[in-house]
Amino acid sequence: MSRKPSSHKRVVLTSAAVVIGLGALAVPIAANAGTDTGDQLRTTCGVAEGASQWWASGRMALSNPGTEAAKDWKLEFEVSEGLATINDPGTYELKQTGKKVTVTPKKGQGGVPAQGERVVLVGINPGGKAVPQITGCTVNGSDGGEHDRDKPTAPEDMGSFVIDHQTVHVMWKPSTGFGSKIEKYEVFQDGKLAKTVGGDITMTNIEKLTPDTSYRYTVRAVSKAGTSPFSKEIPLRTKKAPGPDRPAPTLPKKLEGKANGPHQVDLAWQPGKDGDGSAEGVRGYRVYQDGKKVLDVDGGTTKTAVQGLVADKEYAFKVTAVNSTGKESAPTDEIRVRTGKGDGGGGGNAPGNLTASASSKQNGGVKEHYLDLAWSVPQGQGTIGTYQVHIDGRLAQTFMWGTGDAVMPIPSGTAKREVAVGAQPGKTFKVKIRAKLADGTWSGFSQEKTVTTGS
Repeated sequence: MSRKPSSHKRVVLTSAAVVIGLGALAVPIAANAGTDTGDQLRTTCGVAEGASQWWASGRMALSNPGTEAAKDWKLEFEVSEGLATINDPGTYELKQTGKKVTVTPKKGQGGVPAQGERVVLVGINPGGKAVPQITGCTVNGSDGGEHDRDKPTAPEDMGSFVIDHQTVHVMWKPSTGFGSKIEKYEVFQDGKLAKTVGGDITMTNIEKLTPDTSYRYTVRAVSKAGTSPFSKEIPLRTKKAPGPDRPAPTLPKKLEGKANGPHQVDLAWQPGKDGDGSAEGVRGYRVYQDGKKVLDVDGGTTKTAVQGLVADKEYAFKVTAVNSTGKESAPTDEIRVRTGKGDGGGGGNAPGNLTASASSKQNGGVKEHYLDLAWSVPQGQGTIGTYQVHIDGRLAQTFMWGTGDAVMPIPSGTAKREVAVGAQPGKTFKVKIRAKLADGTWSGFSQEKTVTTGS
């Protein structure tokens, strides 16, 4: 089957998102055209975590601490295996001779802003030979400087909060590493190691603290490739010690819930009151799903979202209040909510109307196959410019709009992109997508589609 002309941009499939999980090869370079004399650009180069012998993604980030934009530059690096393709051919030109790859900006485009950053994404097709690596990253011929590749990135605070007079809850966004799995996280309290948790855990309680006391927390990730920088300080102050033991709080009232797409239910309720009749004495709330506790919610809020649910399924919910002495109220009346069917034309928070078809394109002596995807943008969720594609149950690609030059406006109705799946004729794939919403959370998944490449 021949490849039809397409107005949407080619994106290479990877086995991990191209914007996360990257290591760095840091290289200071001489001042470029358009920068102040003596200023230096730096570049970080790496291959995304999860790269395979079939597909990989590379990320090259140029940073400019100078006071004027760097208008022209030449980025060079070597790939150990395969052919490289540029992710944004409207902005950059890519040439490859053997293993050496050169990337330059097109005239009038691709400049590095003063005190800013320019990210260049490439796809690598190793042809099944080996997992590719990127080495020898230079700009304008300079190859000096630090070599700090493979280390994971610094974790970021994800809304840590105080539980009571002796306990705080520290939460962080997962760190990403290049070519090396996160083995553990180390949580520091006032500069001293307080707790260590596994690499797949991104939250923990710190207990037996002093009441009414301020603490400073930082988190760092550890992998075989090295240790990440520390997160920014997370200041938390424990609550005052409680007085005499109090009776259990009164139960929250008027629990309401509604489906938000196929995999999420939003809950809201009226606050409970502590034994002294004040809402301020309520430490938190507990959410129960089908009789089992699934969430602890801070006492300062009376709403939450339960995620990771199954599409088109009914769930039962109830909520209790907990006071500062740890006593729990009776539960609210139970409510029952059915999740969405997963493909409602862009309603709710999940992408809708997903379609997937196969096409191909001759590249020299190799016929490359593609999955052409289109879907309805979720409505009422703010501006959405980032989507994840999962193929056969695994994260395969991250699509992004609106992050580089204005060559791909953020879609508001229907979005279209294509994914290269290589020289794999007659192979069947299962595809689904989800959106990164304006509040930074991920939506539910679209309906899963099955598509088979041509012969």
